[in-house]
Amino acid sequence: MCTLTYIPIGSDDFFFTTNRDESPLREAEFPKEYHIGESFALYPKDKMAKGTWIMCHENDFSLCLLNGAFEKHKHEPPYKKSRGVMVLEFSEFASTIDFIRDYHFGGMEPFTLLVLRYKYTRNLEEIRWDGETFHYRKLDPSKPYIWSSSTLYNKDAREMRQHWFDNWFRQCNNFSGKETIKFHKTTGRDDAFNGLVMNRKEKVKTLSITQIKRKNRMVSMYHDDLLKEESRDICLTKKSLK
Repeated sequence: MCTLTYIPIGSDDFFFTTNRDESPLREAEFPKEYHIGESFALYPKDKMAKGTWIMCHENDFSLCLLNGAFEKHKHEPPYKKSRGVMVLEFSEFASTIDFIRDYHFGGMEPFTLLVLRYKYTRNLEEIRWDGETFHYRKLDPSKPYIWSSSTLYNKDAREMRQHWFDNWFRQCNNFSGKETIKFHKTTGRDDAFNGLVMNRKEKVKTLSITQIKRKNRMVSMYHDDLLKEESRDICLTKKSLK
């Protein structure tokens, strides 16, 4: 939700890993499969708003949401709906372009949404909504990326985190799910304010780390609840209702 990395592996596989930075009062349920319309998706559910920040769908795509667009915005509630609910509604659209064209963004708080498709080849897209207009770009799915939420991390912090990521990526000899989780769990550990696992006086802190992994055409989700000190690894099954 507030830090996301994308690591491509070979020509088809990847790790899509996010740290959720939130109020400790904003609890979430462990990931499980839910049906959305006539299809199934795997995601952790925000108990308060009933949405999610990361999801893998049986129709060969995954989504990850970050709060904010380019820079920190003024929080001006009430907003039309939770951005996490919007993530669930994305699957109602046939394509990302259809979503951008037909979804009603007015009244939504700014966000960044990453769309990763992999039915035939990997395709990575980024949507940013700044409160007035959307900004869309296609990214190179063969390259690694890191995103940090603009609502919590200023430009200097985002650049520092990019530097940490670049150094780790250059030095890592074995890109595995465990190594990527380790990066998300230990990088910047001496900086409670801007480290990847952060804690700002218990008001906002990293609550969990979630990873979507694709290997040999199989997709799974690993979720580590840092407050409960409990983790689970769940495979996405294809069991469409159609």
